[in-house]
Amino acid sequence: MTHIIKANKRQGKPLTARNVTIWLIDYYSIARGNELSLYWGLPYWVDNYEAIRMWVENLMQRPRPEGRTLGDVRMMFEERLPI
Repeated sequence: MTHIIKANKRQGKPLTARNVTIWLIDYYSIARGNELSLYWGLPYWVDNYEAIRMWVENLMQRPRPEGRTLGDVRMMFEERLPI
């Protein structure tokens, strides 16, 4: 699977879809509801956490541009938020 960001060797954690999803949820204090998934046009039974994980996994399946960082992924995610 293609990685979406450069690995941070000091942290030692693999950058999986799950880890990036948890980081984004914590960073933006995303609630469990389904408002975000509805905003993104997903079915009402998809909760926000699942919607974010789906977005991250989709991003990981695409070729990663050289030099993309976790900060870049965060900014891409922020652009999709309804704020």
